[in-house]
Amino acid sequence: MKRLVIYFHYDAQGSLDGPCRFAIAALRRNADLVLVTNGILTEESRAWVRQKNLRLMERENNGFDVGAYREALLSLGQDVVCCYEELVLMNYTLAGPVCSLAAMWEHMERRQDLDFWGLTRHYAMHSRRFGGTVPEHLQSHFLAVRKRMFGSPDFWEYWQTMKLPRSYEESVIRHETRFTGYFAERGYRWDSYVQTDDLKPVFINPIMACPKELLEERCCPFFKRRSFFTPYLDELRRTDGNAAAELYAYLQSKTSYPVEALVRSLLRTQPLSALCQNLHWHYVVAEKDNTQETDLQKQGLRLVRFVPFESEPVTDWYLRKSAQCAEGRLAEAASLFAEKPLLGVLSPALPLWPKALQTVKSRWHADRSLLDKKLSVPLGNDPPPAPHAGWALVRSDAFPQGVPIVEQEIDCWLLPLIAQQNGYYSATFESVGQAAARAEYGDVYIQASAEPAAVAKQLGRLVKHKLKKG
Repeated sequence: MKRLVIYFHYDAQGSLDGPCRFAIAALRRNADLVLVTNGILTEESRAWVRQKNLRLMERENNGFDVGAYREALLSLGQDVVCCYEELVLMNYTLAGPVCSLAAMWEHMERRQDLDFWGLTRHYAMHSRRFGGTVPEHLQSHFLAVRKRMFGSPDFWEYWQTMKLPRSYEESVIRHETRFTGYFAERGYRWDSYVQTDDLKPVFINPIMACPKELLEERCCPFFKRRSFFTPYLDELRRTDGNAAAELYAYLQSKTSYPVEALVRSLLRTQPLSALCQNLHWHYVVAEKDNTQETDLQKQGLRLVRFVPFESEPVTDWYLRKSAQCAEGRLAEAASLFAEKPLLGVLSPALPLWPKALQTVKSRWHADRSLLDKKLSVPLGNDPPPAPHAGWALVRSDAFPQGVPIVEQEIDCWLLPLIAQQNGYYSATFESVGQAAARAEYGDVYIQASAEPAAVAKQLGRLVKHKLKKG
């Protein structure tokens, strides 16, 4: 089947990253491809595009993917598009493929009853954010349209009359959730390649909720980049919180997909805290009887020690204890760097003492605006893992300009964030006992959140305490 792919791309820094190039190369084995980007590519990225003899369209960053598809289609024109049998609109937010695309193309070519199809579907829901009732629909990250549909006035009228969205919400309302129903009402037949109707009672958005299941059991060749950095509280409202970590482990152990290149790209564009939460960059390290001295220099590592910055007495006590615990697990902690090539900084986990967590969060909010001026990586609302106990194991390669000296409180953040700028992540670790306590801590809060009366009682105590204090 003669196929045209319009591949939408966006990067704030104008980079066509490795994962995008990987996807484009795979798509071009079975299709002609037009690359449309909302912005201006870097010269290095343009050189790659020229080398691959790709047609490139650069445009202003407006209208999101909807604006990009509209401009590309209207620029190409109906006569050019109608030279093809199938038109694919694909979004860079999909990563992959994790397997050959041949099976997908061949399977869907046999579905001659269809006028359009998509990779995956989203089930119906109610959402005030997205205009109320959201119908079941094909997800717009990958839509394939057959000639009977794109050769009709219906298709071109849809795009010619499309109002450009000014927000992500408008993009979803005007295109993502509208496209399927709009054409179904006009008699065009549709389906998704990945079949998930058995999951409909469980998840409304299977590609985000259970991506490993879709890749491993349902032959889905792509997954969402966003799996690795979605807001984690949202993730916990719809899943058990393990979707991204399971996906990463599957990609690393069962496929040849270069997942580390994707992680390195995401470190450039996403807050470290979001990646840490979704990918569980938090390790449990057991203490072992090991009398051999650990040669850190030979492993390309350095141990950074400094006096922790003063906090309230209980926090200070637990931080000192964390550093002592880390010393006893130095060899085991160092071995993690050999297993995890992108690990740049490893430090003891924050103690579960609530005031320690509150102190770190308040320091982060106080320091973030100044850090934002010094660094090129995005900074999230949640603090990234940092060596607040005055102890950190670092990979020398993560600091080509030298490991920064920690002299002020704000310098604590520089270790993980400079490593991130250089393409490395930071993680925390704790003992088996601490991990068990953390699990119990989580269970208590989950149980409390399920009992409104208990929550109300706790809030009452808090208000009473505040009033007394006042």
